[in-house]
Amino acid sequence: MEKVWAVFRSPWAIAVFVVLAAVDLWLIPAEQTLGGIIKVIFLHGALVEVGLLIFAAAGLVGLAYVVWRTDKLAQWGAALQKTGVIIWIVYALASMISTKLAWGQWIAWDEPRVRASAMVLGFCIVSMLFSWWVGSHMFTALANVAVTGLSFYLIKGASILRHPFDPIGTSSSDTYRLYFGALIVIVLLLAVQLASWLRKQQTPAAM
Repeated sequence: MEKVWAVFRSPWAIAVFVVLAAVDLWLIPAEQTLGGIIKVIFLHGALVEVGLLIFAAAGLVGLAYVVWRTDKLAQWGAALQKTGVIIWIVYALASMISTKLAWGQWIAWDEPRVRASAMVLGFCIVSMLFSWWVGSHMFTALANVAVTGLSFYLIKGASILRHPFDPIGTSSSDTYRLYFGALIVIVLLLAVQLASWLRKQQTPAAM
């Protein structure tokens, strides 16, 4: 199994997924209103979905660690925590670009979803920094559970003003849904590769 992971996180495998993501974005047809901006919006949408999935995985691993307290669970929990933060930072940057292109401003603070995303970003970074400082697997596990709960509560519960509600999922275009679904899968695989690599870089810490 370790050999499979070694191949999966190899530079060649990462390059393949990056190329697949680029091809997916390139193939997305321009939208009637947004034109080519739709490609950046797709990336932004895929990143938020993958970010939430990684947070969820970190939270589940955290709960599992509370019960079983194994080194492997601790390592995966810490790796997923860092991966979630990285994905959310990239999502925030993609969100700023798509907001600028679509609405003419870098950060739409009047949009509840934007404020919710900013709060999640701040909370997950603070949680990660405190986890490093405390140096406890249990603290990291509980912090991941807290981040999971808060991120889903804030993002899924945020009201919307200009931001459309699930524009791709409710689109009548099967093509858009297909490319978006494929992009989510590719970005998720890249996130898992990152988490696997981060797990291998860890050294034993306090329980």
